[in-house]
Amino acid sequence: MSELYDGPDPLPAGMNCLEVCGGQGDSERHLRRPGLDVWVRSRSNRVTESGGGDLHLISSCASGRITRILVADVCGFGPLFNELAARLRGVMKRNVNAIGQARPVRQMGAQLAATSRDGGFASTLMSTYFASTRSLTVCNAGHPPPLLFRRDLAEWSYLKMGRHDSAAVEGSFGVVAPSDYQQFTTMLAPGDLMLAFSNSLAESRDATGRTLGLAGVLQRIRTFDAAEPAALAERLFSAVRQEHAGNLDGEDATVVVCQATETPVGWRNNLLAPLRLLRPVSDRTGF
Repeated sequence: MSELYDGPDPLPAGMNCLEVCGGQGDSERHLRRPGLDVWVRSRSNRVTESGGGDLHLISSCASGRITRILVADVCGFGPLFNELAARLRGVMKRNVNAIGQARPVRQMGAQLAATSRDGGFASTLMSTYFASTRSLTVCNAGHPPPLLFRRDLAEWSYLKMGRHDSAAVEGSFGVVAPSDYQQFTTMLAPGDLMLAFSNSLAESRDATGRTLGLAGVLQRIRTFDAAEPAALAERLFSAVRQEHAGNLDGEDATVVVCQATETPVGWRNNLLAPLRLLRPVSDRTGF
């Protein structure tokens, strides 16, 4: 169920400035941040005790102009999921006011490496949107590349490193090879979309029994109306489930859709931001 929103100041209930929200489990939420609308749709099969699952975390800085999103697909037995979730939540909290991603990515890499040594594995996608410059920085550590919709071109494509970009962050990502992660920055114009999705969607099968893969997910997204971003996740879930028996059964599935907007930072949040820096980051396991 989406939240009602009556303007850019104050920020809507459900997520406040200097807060980290999210976790694992069923979620359907619309969060309106300065410069960015975020829709989260997550379907959980509660498999963390036997083999991991999806994790999604969203943070907002003291003024609301920095929105950071982390999506992870965790494979690990016993308490590994909860341990890694707590570690990654700590990374988000410590870096809630950081515009750049270099430090949070290094810390994320350290946590993934520790999980790998304990016998687990996680693919992760961390993105940071800075509303003041409309810049989106993405670090992909073994996760499916997100999809990008350019409104002026009316076209979907993969959002991944180009020839002139570089994976500038040093560090280990556990069992993820350096060639399997990318970090880069792109600009979003109002109306542009980013769509991130979990591995289970790409690993589903088409009507012939073949694995959809990244190309299959992109092909299906292109059949949906990008002018209705709030409906994209559920339409993708429905299309994949109906295409082949067993798709998404026993698997977590998560889709996060972000749309750049012209919503400004409200005067109240600008005024209160210095005072908020003196208080601890709020931490909630759900929205």
